[in-house]
Amino acid sequence: MAFEQAARHRPDGSSVLSDFEDSVAAMLWVHALAVPRLFLGMSRMPSREHLLRMVDWYLAYVRRGDRHVPPEFSPVPYEEREPLAMRLRVLVEAWSPPGLPPEITEVARAILHAEGKMAPPGGWDNTPEPEMPAEELLYWPEGVPALLKSKRQGTGDRERGDS
Repeated sequence: MAFEQAARHRPDGSSVLSDFEDSVAAMLWVHALAVPRLFLGMSRMPSREHLLRMVDWYLAYVRRGDRHVPPEFSPVPYEEREPLAMRLRVLVEAWSPPGLPPEITEVARAILHAEGKMAPPGGWDNTPEPEMPAEELLYWPEGVPALLKSKRQGTGDRERGDS
């Protein structure tokens, strides 16, 4: 029942579920910006416009007062989220791909801290490699590649009636 209520659309076409999906997509991009090795190692680069969209999704999440990530420390400086996100937006607006300016990385890391996330031991540059390429986990204009690939290959045995 809670899932059905979350998925119910508002008059503007949005829903609590779509808000959550957007905020998760935005947070994954913030994390990618916080780890230059992962961001610059991707086989494709996002456009400035796409990153601005992700920052706007993050700003909407912050302005709703949402907090989807359990904090890893206390007290969490949640009040810093909006000013940091606005700073990130200004930096991304001035950014020219494909490089990643250190200032964008610093602000992305500060946003993660303001969300209650601690850097891994040894700092953000010591972030472990993801199990699949970073670009397959991230939301792109056409969707999330790993999910799109899964759909193309079929959803598995359950759909065929096997258990």
